[in-house]
Amino acid sequence: MGVDAGWRTYDDVADAYARMSAICHAQLARDLVDAVAPPFGACVLDVGAGAGVASAAAATTAGATGWVVALDPSPALLVHARRSRVEPVVGSAPGLPFAADRFDAVIASLVIGHFADYRPALADLARVLRPGGRLGISTWGRVDGAPDLDDTGERAAHAVWDEVVARLLDLDEIDHAATDALPWEDWFSDPARVRHAVAEVGLRVVELFGRAYRYPLAHADWLQRVHTGARARFARASLGEAEFATVEREVIEALRARGVPEPIRCADEAIITVAAASARPPTTRTSRLSHSSSWSWKKSAFMSSLKALSRSGRLSVTVAMPSLTS
Repeated sequence: MGVDAGWRTYDDVADAYARMSAICHAQLARDLVDAVAPPFGACVLDVGAGAGVASAAAATTAGATGWVVALDPSPALLVHARRSRVEPVVGSAPGLPFAADRFDAVIASLVIGHFADYRPALADLARVLRPGGRLGISTWGRVDGAPDLDDTGERAAHAVWDEVVARLLDLDEIDHAATDALPWEDWFSDPARVRHAVAEVGLRVVELFGRAYRYPLAHADWLQRVHTGARARFARASLGEAEFATVEREVIEALRARGVPEPIRCADEAIITVAAASARPPTTRTSRLSHSSSWSWKKSAFMSSLKALSRSGRLSVTVAMPSLTS
């Protein structure tokens, strides 16, 4: 009997993922949004929003008259994304339930490695981006010339996890399942491939740079982070909750017994890419609306389309219009 495919979703680990992404991914999300630089009052789409760390950063940058859509296939994760001026929407790419040229900026933080086929997914992101709008992508990886990071403790901790789990499961099977769930994650660790993928959908890279992130995690927090990942989610589904709980206890005991330092000094490297859609020049002087009146029209039309999709059953969304002065 095969493993239930439900392990691929983050629904069962949503609370843990939300907690750990606030610790491990929030600074990366802020750096990505800062690089994209959505204008004040912008309409922003956060694709693969997860628990909403990038959505929160975008809402802050776009300001009181801005609006952010946090889109993710996991309703459980989107519970954590809901906040002022952020609208959670269940969905994925390709198949975005929005009209073309809808958003001033699109954010895709640590998500393009998850797409089954990145080409139609990225094309869909480009489709909903207005002329002159910007797409921001972050991926795990490093740029040429980046200094080496000391991740000795983290590698030792992963070796302990592998040793404990290997008593019960085939690690090659776990790795194969994880690769199947994240088919492009390793591929996009190369910045040249990110550039190529963006060019394939007609966008122009305007900035690409690397960032390193360091943070200490207690053994229990490190293990919680690991257990939100694809390898551990597959292992949990294969073993069942009771046996997996035993694995968790044994890993903690082994980390202490092997002298893995606590806290574990974790290190991540990411590539941040910003691309722009070609701008169309204004055709007449009368097409130049003020920013505030243009935004009022955009938001009214956008929210009407969300409500229509919700009524039709094509979209799971809660439409709540906050005060624009809040």
